[in-house]
Order: sequence, then C-alpha cells, then structure tokens
Amino acid sequence: MEDRAPVVSPSVPQQSSGHPSVGHHHEGRGAWVLTAYGISGLALFGVLAYFFSDFIAR
Repeated sequence: MEDRAPVVSPSVPQQSSGHPSVGHHHEGRGAWVLTAYGISGLALFGVLAYFFSDFIAR
C-alpha cells in the first residue's frame, strides 16, 4: 500500500508556468540491470542453441 502514487484531485489547478508539464517516468537502476541480464541471457541461449543444433546435425 505504501508504494501507491498519491491521488491528485482534479479540482486542484495545476501549476501554470507557461510550459506544459511533461511527466517523464524514469525507471530505476534495477530495471535496467534486469533488462541487461535478460538480453545477455537470450544472447547466450541463442549461441548455445546454435552450437547444440550444429552438434546434433553432424
């Protein structure tokens, strides 16, 4: 429950500084590390599958 975003009431006016506020969502470092591990794992699996299929074909 603590990780939920705060609820913003639609009746509260947003800050108007002349520039539209663009809400970019930045992922944490853990997400990038898991993505890198996932890509590396898929690449390793592909290499192993290639060599295994080459071994079976002989």
